[in-house]
Amino acid sequence: MRRYLLILMIIVTTGLFALKNWKVYTNTTHIFDVIESGNELQIATWGGLVSYDLSSGSYGKKLTSIDGLSSNDIRSLDYFDESGEILIGTADSGVDRIANDDFVTPITETLGLKSNIVNKIAHNDSLIFVATKLGLSCFKDEPEFPFPLLINNYDVGNGLSTNNITSLQIAESGYIFCGSDSGLDIVHVDSMDTEANWYHFNAENSIFPSSIINDIAIRDNYIAIGTTGGLVVSHLPTFQWLLYDDLFGSTTVSIFPIYIDSAHQIFAGVGYWDELKLDVIDSTDIAAFQFSYGQIQKIWSDTEMNLNNTQVMGFKEIEGTLVAYTWGDGLLLYDGSDWSLPQKTNSLLSNTIKALVLDKQNKLWITDGHKGSTATPKGTRGVSSFDGNTWQNYTAKNSDLRSNNIYSICVDENNRKWFGAWGSNSTQNWQNGISVFDDMNNLWDNVTTDNGIGNNTISFLTVDKQNRIWICSYGGSTGYITILDDSFEYVTSFELFEPMDLNDMDPNYIFFSEEKIYFGGWLSGLRIWNDTSDPITNEEYWSKTPFTDNLQGGRIFDIISRNIDNEEIWVASGSGLFMYNGEDWYKYGPHIKKKVWDGNDWFWSEDIPNAEYWYYEGQERLYGSISTYPTALFVDPFGMIWIGTQDAGITIFDTGRDKFINLTTENTPLISNTITALAYEPITGTLYIGTNSGMNSVEIGISAAMNEEKDLFETIVYPNPFYPENGDILRIENKGAITMPEGNTYCRIFDLNGDMVMEIGKDIYEQFSWDGLNKAGKKCGSGIYLYVVSAPDGQTSKGKIVLIR
Repeated sequence: MRRYLLILMIIVTTGLFALKNWKVYTNTTHIFDVIESGNELQIATWGGLVSYDLSSGSYGKKLTSIDGLSSNDIRSLDYFDESGEILIGTADSGVDRIANDDFVTPITETLGLKSNIVNKIAHNDSLIFVATKLGLSCFKDEPEFPFPLLINNYDVGNGLSTNNITSLQIAESGYIFCGSDSGLDIVHVDSMDTEANWYHFNAENSIFPSSIINDIAIRDNYIAIGTTGGLVVSHLPTFQWLLYDDLFGSTTVSIFPIYIDSAHQIFAGVGYWDELKLDVIDSTDIAAFQFSYGQIQKIWSDTEMNLNNTQVMGFKEIEGTLVAYTWGDGLLLYDGSDWSLPQKTNSLLSNTIKALVLDKQNKLWITDGHKGSTATPKGTRGVSSFDGNTWQNYTAKNSDLRSNNIYSICVDENNRKWFGAWGSNSTQNWQNGISVFDDMNNLWDNVTTDNGIGNNTISFLTVDKQNRIWICSYGGSTGYITILDDSFEYVTSFELFEPMDLNDMDPNYIFFSEEKIYFGGWLSGLRIWNDTSDPITNEEYWSKTPFTDNLQGGRIFDIISRNIDNEEIWVASGSGLFMYNGEDWYKYGPHIKKKVWDGNDWFWSEDIPNAEYWYYEGQERLYGSISTYPTALFVDPFGMIWIGTQDAGITIFDTGRDKFINLTTENTPLISNTITALAYEPITGTLYIGTNSGMNSVEIGISAAMNEEKDLFETIVYPNPFYPENGDILRIENKGAITMPEGNTYCRIFDLNGDMVMEIGKDIYEQFSWDGLNKAGKKCGSGIYLYVVSAPDGQTSKGKIVLIR
């Protein structure tokens, strides 16, 4: 947590890229594990750690990577009652530890952990057992050390049947149970280092119906094993197994998850966990069942458990109440007869962001589709909207959305949202085509080939100045571009100029400049209609770039324009970053700063060092010198280019100063280095950043033209005292408002003699900031200073500043 605070202060002190109020948005309704800690539940999700207050029945604090988690994808939890320490097993970063509400040294491969890919955690007294993809690790928690000490690692060479342990439980008697796709391994904690003391049960040497162990449950001396072939139970300390493979008649079912309550009743679900698909696979209509005395007592369907196309991931008994946690519907509570409605966090639908767009009321809309008809592990959940406080989610099940695989989105001048679906899926009951949503009146419409579009596989949507919708249909001979008016009436259609494959049309992007229309393909690169009229297939206005490499093929991700002295067109493609200024084409890269197309070749002053084309020694470079490509572009209110990349985070390019600054997961709270979309909300100056692991937001500043504040309230000053030598920047802000009053509001700073040492104009946040220098550019000495903020209409606010050198 402290790491990010330090780095953000460094960024602020540059005076170039002041970034504040970073936030992380992830989905937290998909739950892997739940533990009880005090009067709270700690909930492990694929989007962070969430607490649930048992007394109020409400969700509380959420921890993500911005708070100090090594990874937001949390797979397992464990809790030490005596110390209150929480162990957090992650999908790729080992085990985080929280003690006394602070993060302490994690358990990782550096400390000897077999693998940072953690499946399960359990403890026995001071021994911590971590089941990983590459084996089982045992650590001892030593109070005099700042971290647990490795005792030993176990794999197929010294006890295990296989390395990838997916289930882990420890009995009160000290026996450890390790489940995997190769069966069940059992050993007592006191004899783990003797390989002969390990017991192995599988389909070959026991009554187990399958060697694939889905889940393990232990309560007192009772043990239940869920396999892909049925249920196996036993009473410890003997291992005399009883098999129930005919729970539902002649149909063999896979059992997952499984749990034993305090009355020794078994609660279980049907299906199995598929790690590649990140889903519970279940072909039955059974959500869960209750089993005791050798037979099923109750069966619940999805409807009876109030599940919305999701599956149960596990059960916990909390203060006499059975809690089911699910993969998508949060928590369900069982009162002995009925299940509650899902208790879900208010969050976006998934953690894979495809597109971001702001509507006419500055509400953010998010899609998570992909180029394909099947569901993806972390996406294809539908559409989310966000008003700055509350999420609203739309799916093919809870609304008239045609599909959860929404690949493209646009907003027309009537503030209707157009959602383009990619492909149909009969298994999911998804339909391709376009859904049109008027959220103000809760009205839905549909656009399909019946309206004249090429086909129903929609790759891109945009709106022109006449409020006409331009629709890119992808694939085959019908993959062309159609224009509809705002009443859904057909206007015209045309094909992409000279596509790479005439039998597989691939229009994928459209951008309207002042004098031309730019079209991007998935494989065909950039095509240009050199006019503002509606394009016609193969007419004379069509052209390609003058160079045959790079932009004449490949995928176009984004196109933007910037107008300083003249209009510039910036293109993000799989071949790199390009800019066209109306006369020349330029290409930017991490190794050679800039090249210009001279009509025959790319020129970059190869023989004579030139700072215009070469990076000078020590200069930060595009993409941080990583070989990658741009995926998203944005021009901020101050003319700087924000460049999202495939795997190197974001580069901010200040062309006026010839400076680059790179934002990554290493030096900012970015949730991922894979950037998929950028969207800017101009009223608050918030930039939304879509990634493949969730969404960030950060305030980057607003233009003076967007400042509509009238009132000067009480001003607040922080940090106060402030230490310029430590890199502090003093902030003077209008309390309770986003900005200072509009217009010529200024701040004067005086010493105690009444001499004015500095007059400050508003910064990029339309507030005030001071670096401790006077109007001559020299350092002000330590002492007390007075400030007066004055608005154009005579409003003032005063205060004191303590400066310490």
